Amino acid sequence: MLERVEFGGSTLAWDYQIKSVDHFKGYYHWHQCGEFLYVHQGEGIVVVNNHTYPIRQGMLFFFQPYQLHHVYAEVHPNTPYERNIFYVEPIVMDRYLQAFPHRRSFFSRLWNGRNQQQVFNLSSHMDQLDWMYESYNQSRSRVGGEWEESVLFLLQLLSVLDQKNEGADEALSQLTDSRHLRHSEKMMRWIEEHFEYEMRLDQMAADVHLSKSYASRIFHQETGSSITDYVTARRLKQAYLLLETTTLSVEEIGRRAGFPNGSYFIQLFRKSAGTTPLQYRQQFERSSKH
Repeated sequence: MLERVEFGGSTLAWDYQIKSVDHFKGYYHWHQCGEFLYVHQGEGIVVVNNHTYPIRQGMLFFFQPYQLHHVYAEVHPNTPYERNIFYVEPIVMDRYLQAFPHRRSFFSRLWNGRNQQQVFNLSSHMDQLDWMYESYNQSRSRVGGEWEESVLFLLQLLSVLDQKNEGADEALSQLTDSRHLRHSEKMMRWIEEHFEYEMRLDQMAADVHLSKSYASRIFHQETGSSITDYVTARRLKQAYLLLETTTLSVEEIGRRAGFPNGSYFIQLFRKSAGTTPLQYRQQFERSSKH
């Protein structure tokens, strides 16, 4: 669930022209950095902030640090999924942007703001973006990825996004409030309010005015994942947060995250993190001191 991105001493990490042609297994996860996902081609769904958005050519998604998200691409031989991923350590990059106050302010809102626009349709800018990404990839190979090249690319990218961000409040409203919510979005909102309690599918289905069987089927259809997987990911994210920010016992954290069975919580956490909750807390405390 927690996907740690290793930067190797750099300010950014980079995956260029990743192409999936026959299989792509998405899953709910988050990571410690910010992520720019630019779709060159593909079809599918992105789930973020309790909303679902279509994957289309020219779409760019930004995922904030530790923000739960899910990318579900429908990959077939005739419809490959090709993307570029640009990982950013926001706190580090913020220092490099001090000489550019407007871009720095926009970047700060992007990675740290609430209700900030994070989904951009850049299909009309694809020629410009393709040139930017290719040029940056070549410069990284040529000069070893020094931070000057990285900052220049980030400034170019922020400039394009800032242009699209004009009227963001109106655009965000159109994406959320002014359209009918998908059934899955209603269920995700319900889960957000109830995940720490016992999960009752029949109660949730009744509250969103669906049958149990239809609720399960439509959630998978609209998000590419099961309700159970989403609830588990949301509860585990809460457990990570509590381990990092409180001194509560492991048993109490499991209970507050929605896992009343302590041994089951530890089993799920170990599967997700590769360590026990207590070991994770100890590792986090050691790393935060450096």
